[in-house]
Amino acid sequence: MRAEFWGGEGDQTAAVWRAGVREWGPAHTSEFSGPREDWPINAALARLGVASAGPDAPDYRDLFVEVGLGEGRDEQDWRRAALRACDAADYDEWHAREQARRESEERAAAERAVHERLPGVPVPLNGKEIITLLGLPQGRTIGAAIRHLQQLHIDRGPQSRAEAEAALRAWATEQGLT
Repeated sequence: MRAEFWGGEGDQTAAVWRAGVREWGPAHTSEFSGPREDWPINAALARLGVASAGPDAPDYRDLFVEVGLGEGRDEQDWRRAALRACDAADYDEWHAREQARRESEERAAAERAVHERLPGVPVPLNGKEIITLLGLPQGRTIGAAIRHLQQLHIDRGPQSRAEAEAALRAWATEQGLT
């Protein structure tokens, strides 16, 4: 399978080989006005046994995207996806594993975001000022306080120093830090 696109224009070529014998193709197109299931890569995937919910289903996506090829930008990305899939007994097993992998990556990213500063969101107090205000030692709690101020800025807009101090005192009380 090969797909080459740039700026919305491109082409696809696909062939299916089994046990060293070409079974189908090669098929090539640069015209994508017909049904997606007729596009070369989707047609090859269907011949390999990949099934989809169908174009009338609410969660329908073409097979190219369903098997993860739409996530990659080049052949190396496709090879990595193929290596992840090589020991799957069938498409359903691979799909379930890929979905679990994506969900795990999303959870990990969300967890990292909780512990990272929000870039570009200003706060009226810096870490040293928060330490002095709340009487806390340096550490993760100060980072959490800064993230709390950043979230307030996102939710309510810029705050004055007095508003930020009052909000931090209330937050510290809620956190059991005072």
